[in-house]
Amino acid sequence: MAAAISKVPLLLQPKTRTFFALWSIVSLFLFLYHGVPALRHHLFQSSSTARPQYDFTEGLFDNTFQTIGTGTTSTNNDAAAAVTVTSSRESRIADALHDSNVTVHLVLATRAQDDVSWATDPGRLRIPGVANLRVVRYLSDAADAPYRPPVLHKGREALMYLTYLHDFYDALPDVAILVHAEDYAWHAEPTMGTSMSTMLSRFDLREVLEDDAENEVQKKTTKSRRTRPSNRSPLDHAPEQISERDSGLEKRKDSGRRGYANLRTGWLHACPDWINTTKTPAESVKQEEPFMREAFLANFGPGVSENGVFSQQQQPEVPEILAGPCCSQFAVSRAAVRSRPRAQYKRSMDFLATTPWSDYIAGRTWEHLWPFLFRGAARDCPVEWKALCRMYGVCFATAEAQTRWAERWRERESLREPLEFWQELGHPRVAARARGRMRELGEWLRKELAVAVRRGEDVEGVGWEGVGDVYEF
Repeated sequence: MAAAISKVPLLLQPKTRTFFALWSIVSLFLFLYHGVPALRHHLFQSSSTARPQYDFTEGLFDNTFQTIGTGTTSTNNDAAAAVTVTSSRESRIADALHDSNVTVHLVLATRAQDDVSWATDPGRLRIPGVANLRVVRYLSDAADAPYRPPVLHKGREALMYLTYLHDFYDALPDVAILVHAEDYAWHAEPTMGTSMSTMLSRFDLREVLEDDAENEVQKKTTKSRRTRPSNRSPLDHAPEQISERDSGLEKRKDSGRRGYANLRTGWLHACPDWINTTKTPAESVKQEEPFMREAFLANFGPGVSENGVFSQQQQPEVPEILAGPCCSQFAVSRAAVRSRPRAQYKRSMDFLATTPWSDYIAGRTWEHLWPFLFRGAARDCPVEWKALCRMYGVCFATAEAQTRWAERWRERESLREPLEFWQELGHPRVAARARGRMRELGEWLRKELAVAVRRGEDVEGVGWEGVGDVYEF
């Protein structure tokens, strides 16, 4: 104790006091300049189930189901106009389907820990024109769940989807909508704030509704026609010239009653030629791509028929290209599901349950097979700006306008990295510039989006006749 006390005078030396004063000043400066901005922007970040921190669409799609003409407390004129016209559009869809008594199952592929309250909250989700909505939640990790796949922890969402289609085959609704557990996720449409509840609250069910009598499958035997899409992929490179429709495949006509629609319309990581089934592991950078040929044959090659007898059918030709919007979230009609025998779904369930492939590979192969299952189409790439308009009433004036919007949205997304906590802690000025640019882009994106929503109200038939065939480039 005496020795410690004897050292106290040393701490009071002028040089020591100067050192500690300088150290305190530098520490305070660093804390104020680096620490405070980072803490201010990150300490109270939204949780993953809440609205994303940098969402620019807040208010644009809120109060969707107010009566037309109802005001809004928003000070943003574009937002107020969007709310008004959205209310009108949803009312028109509901009126068109009023006498149809449409039934819908919302099938959720989930884990026990997932929060799916958004799916049962009428303040967040209300599909226009739906008389009867039933939420069917499948759990991949709960052996006692009423709805679960035959094998837990396998096949990702694909096994849960196929289990539902098999088990409910004789009790299907008019439309089944199959989605993941999250409301906000990157694989939902950016134009609707990457929110699945917003997408479904704007989704026009007539895109997939069809009568059983209309479930006529057309054989395409004409030669494939080469054409160049008028809307470019969101990727930086221009898409290659592709055939508009693959020849020799069974398809339905695009009459506004297709029976199947991917809920996402974007071409990023999807179209026009995302998967090539001829690629070897050495040639491909997409992990599931070298497995796609074998997966196609395992699910659609010669096998067990509806009556349980082994089929001697000719082995099908494996399409060279498989393409369609990503991420396995779609709506499908009863007739489209029943265009395949129930045994097909059992066969595909067995494939996922017994394959020696990793769960990642096996599940991802099915991301590229849904269009072929329901439409016989190896390539299912809608014109992005047309599909957005017809399905969701978000109508950009031209393909170029939609592409420009998508490019600026991607630019805004690229600015997120400098805003990460440790990045901002080390480079506060860079983060400040990025945040300013994000605000600038967000204002532009919001303004253009509000105009597109208003335009959706002006398109005759809520988008159908105005844009025409969404596969006509």
